[in-house]
Amino acid sequence: MEQNGTIRSGTPAPARVMGRTRHPAAWGGAAALLGCLLAAAPLPGTAPSAHAAAATLTVTSPDLFFVKGQAKITLTSDQASVSWKAVDDQGVTVASGTAPVTGGTATVDATGLGNGYYTLTATAGTTSRTVNLGVVSALAGHEQKDPRFGTGIHYGWNDGDDQKLLRSVKLMGMHGIRSDINWSAIEKTPGQYAWSNYSTDQHIPYAKSLGLVSLPISGYRNPNYDSNRTPASPAALEAYGKYTAGIVEKYQQSSKEVEIYNEYNSTGFNNGTCGISADCYLQMLKATYGKVHAKVEDATVVGGGLAGLQPDWLKRLYALKGLDYMDALSVHHYGYPSPPEQALARLPQVRADLDAAGGEDFPLWMTENGYPTHADGVSQAAQAAYVPRAQIFSFASGVDRYYWYDLTNDGTDANNKEHNFGAFKRPTTGVAAWQPKPSVVTESVLIRQLAGRAYAGRDDAGSADVRSYRFGTGASTVRALYTTAATPGTVQLSATGPVTVSDQMGREKTYVPVGGKVQLGIDDKVLYVKGAVSAVTTVAAPAFSLELPGRTNTEESVTAVLKVDRTKGQPAFSPLFDFRIAGKTYRVPAKPGTVTRRTIDLPTSALTGTRSVSGTVGLGPVNLGRITSDTVVVPPTEVTFDPVVKKAEPFAAALKVTVTNNRARSALDLTKLEWQVNQDTAYLDRGTIAGPIEVGAEDKVSYTVDARNVKPWNRYWTAAYLSTPDGARNPVGAWNGWGAVQPAGTSTTPPIDLATHAGKHYAAGYRGEADLSGTMRPQYTDAGLVLKGEFTDNALHQPATSAENMWQGDSLQFAVTPEVPGRSRQYVEIGASLVGGKPQVYTWRPPAGQSAGITPGATAQITREGTTTRYTVTVPWASLGLSGKPAASIGLGFVVNDSDNDGRGRGWFEWGGSIANNSKTASGLRAVQLTD
Repeated sequence: MEQNGTIRSGTPAPARVMGRTRHPAAWGGAAALLGCLLAAAPLPGTAPSAHAAAATLTVTSPDLFFVKGQAKITLTSDQASVSWKAVDDQGVTVASGTAPVTGGTATVDATGLGNGYYTLTATAGTTSRTVNLGVVSALAGHEQKDPRFGTGIHYGWNDGDDQKLLRSVKLMGMHGIRSDINWSAIEKTPGQYAWSNYSTDQHIPYAKSLGLVSLPISGYRNPNYDSNRTPASPAALEAYGKYTAGIVEKYQQSSKEVEIYNEYNSTGFNNGTCGISADCYLQMLKATYGKVHAKVEDATVVGGGLAGLQPDWLKRLYALKGLDYMDALSVHHYGYPSPPEQALARLPQVRADLDAAGGEDFPLWMTENGYPTHADGVSQAAQAAYVPRAQIFSFASGVDRYYWYDLTNDGTDANNKEHNFGAFKRPTTGVAAWQPKPSVVTESVLIRQLAGRAYAGRDDAGSADVRSYRFGTGASTVRALYTTAATPGTVQLSATGPVTVSDQMGREKTYVPVGGKVQLGIDDKVLYVKGAVSAVTTVAAPAFSLELPGRTNTEESVTAVLKVDRTKGQPAFSPLFDFRIAGKTYRVPAKPGTVTRRTIDLPTSALTGTRSVSGTVGLGPVNLGRITSDTVVVPPTEVTFDPVVKKAEPFAAALKVTVTNNRARSALDLTKLEWQVNQDTAYLDRGTIAGPIEVGAEDKVSYTVDARNVKPWNRYWTAAYLSTPDGARNPVGAWNGWGAVQPAGTSTTPPIDLATHAGKHYAAGYRGEADLSGTMRPQYTDAGLVLKGEFTDNALHQPATSAENMWQGDSLQFAVTPEVPGRSRQYVEIGASLVGGKPQVYTWRPPAGQSAGITPGATAQITREGTTTRYTVTVPWASLGLSGKPAASIGLGFVVNDSDNDGRGRGWFEWGGSIANNSKTASGLRAVQLTD
């Protein structure tokens, strides 16, 4: 989107150009994209000139999730007509038209759209609105009878649309809906329960009317007991047990299930005086189980609600006979951004431990698992792929029921993970409905394919990457088929008849075996296979394939290669094959014994990110095989801003501005490039690089300019305008900063001072420098990063008994990203503290290929002298996800946690916002650079 605006009046200073390089582009993720808005840091300047009033346009449809054949979108506008187009999940235009406006209202008829996920753009005059919609097949009637599928919801957080959203849950085909019931809102007077004013009193019965069974969470605290802390005393536990029994008694006509607390083993929910141990939780189970069954004999009491897959905690609960006080065990786990098979790798062990403890037939429920789509989470496309995979893997690992977290986004902050777990996005200005993410469609397809079919085993395809899970038996068997490999592959099915294959969006094709074989291209997205299939085998050299460039852009068509390999004799007939891709047919003549290629042009994608292009190969209307290939779609132009530390002391900085042309067939011409560095809305430096500037196809040009007046450790807004010959002036920008990290033992630069460089959070009040103050000095060796901190802290307190929970007390947390913040999603988070009196270093968010736990190779010296705590923490580069000492800037941030055990709770100072605020985003860190 183009933004109107001007740089502050006056002639910009001439650029101080330190050099210009010209070399092939290397993709690593852009800090800013051409055309992005600079709203994050308003630029100083004159107001834009007045324009004619924009046309009004509002999408008024109450829902954007439809049954196939029913997709009609209503809009209001003051124009005579509304033009529109729809692109599919791969960004290819599949429908378009014009809708007349009558009486201020227009209706876009999209009933011709098949099953899938679409982005629709409507335009009236100069105003456009873009919405997402999902289309699925109608329910057959058996789906909701399968109790394995459910989701979480926060009643009362959805702007009054809870019941509308429940109708969408029904359309998805789900059975269960999980929500909490807050004790303090129900029992305001001891012994008296007031249900009618709480949201669940309306929504639990309504959910039942839709065929949804509720799983209430009995939580959490009550001001009448234990000073509003998690119940631990006999009186509080007795009251909690009675309240929990009251939930089941009250709602037994709608549900007889209840979950005993939520994530008791985490201080995020449990602040009780007993602690977070299994021994303490057992007392809560004992206080509730008998009371619930006394009220409703056939109730289901769900215990656990465990934060993370923690085998030792569970084994302790089993040893205490905890299974005697529950009817099902529930666990939670996330593990994003790792794919489900990695994130949930310990699930089979959890099932095995439960079986070994005497619970062979004991129900194991996953009541929370999800993938947030915030800036450093996963893409919406990845979430859509992981939704079915997480459930398929869970069922294969012995899980009996699964609840996806969460139904809706809790907010609109793109950097906050808690705001982005949802399957539905919140309504926005100009769009009244909750917009589905593609995961809504993939979840719906999963349920339609697997409901009523029990897990039956996994095929051995000859490759650990190829996953072929069987559900159902005999002729009703459905295989969930995909690969965990980084690139698509091919499998061969041994089949005695036609094979029907549905992709994750519900698009279905039928294939006819040749010589009893069907070859299918597979990728990281689930295919559902039905038919008389006896075996699945990995194929190294497929008969048919599609080759795409590794990278394409949103402006140019895609040059693709169709390939037929007949050197192995398959198939043994016909010299002509029809490749059908994106609605078009391409004929490829191929003689036996040869490898034949045909180059074609495919339509470009309007969406950036990974694009999967799939198609069929056959003879006329008969499909013989499936092909698929991936390409990464990028904007045609990208701009990045790299901070450069020229000298550590005295401090001198520069800014490297790189313009990359991702077009494969044409140059990018610029008349000039204007750059600037801002602190808030004030200029610190700016200049102009005069044109003409030509950036060749798939090339880049870089300028390094002095950045005066910046100071180390602070955060600044770096921005530019790119002017083109047609008069356009396109803004780009990114947050940035400069920090000089010196070799260990060198301390000539100022350290990071908590008082001047960091922000603080003390909910119960900060008591001055004696409470917490001090400095941090990042340093390095050839082997790794060194953090040296010296802090004044009036009380040293660490209640955690395990390194994993060290953040609960006095400790140091820090995070690293391997590039300038925002350019890489890799975010490694580590902590150091005295736990049990011993220095420990623990990794919560490991780099790819590593696991959470004690940080490999890390060391810590943590000493206490009077009220001064000193840290020297050294972490190997490999444990930070780096191959060695970095030559360019990396991202760094840290938190100093303070827990005085005086009733005020935990406070902290943070430099580089991303850890303590729970956003866990690499973009929130600060850029630092190693200097000699």
